[in-house]
Amino acid sequence: MRLVCILCLLLISGCSGGAGPNESEVSGMIQLDGEPLPEGTITFVSADNSTHSAQGKIEQGEYLVNVPIGNKRVEIHASRWTGKPYEKYGIKETEQYLPAIYNEQSQLTADIKADQSLQLDFELKSDSQPSGE
Repeated sequence: MRLVCILCLLLISGCSGGAGPNESEVSGMIQLDGEPLPEGTITFVSADNSTHSAQGKIEQGEYLVNVPIGNKRVEIHASRWTGKPYEKYGIKETEQYLPAIYNEQSQLTADIKADQSLQLDFELKSDSQPSGE
């Protein structure tokens, strides 16, 4: 059920017809260890909770999202099948395989300005750890 909700949100966010008056179009390339991230999601979260979050799908490393202006914390998520079935439902279990430094403990930021198309590329490393570890 959770996966269905996430997919619906991704479809809705991908159907907008361009950036609104308080948004900018942000696109870019996300690489993991020098290779395009096959698939995942990127979320721009308001640093001061003054605007809503914006999320987009990553496909072959590329993404395009209409993001409200302001300072954002950037979260990047990617999951893969573990090969283990969920006991109760008989479906395959997934795991987040990017380091927490790029999602739950993200240190990635972006300053989104009005009326601009912004290119933001992110180079991720699979062995990255949060500061102090």
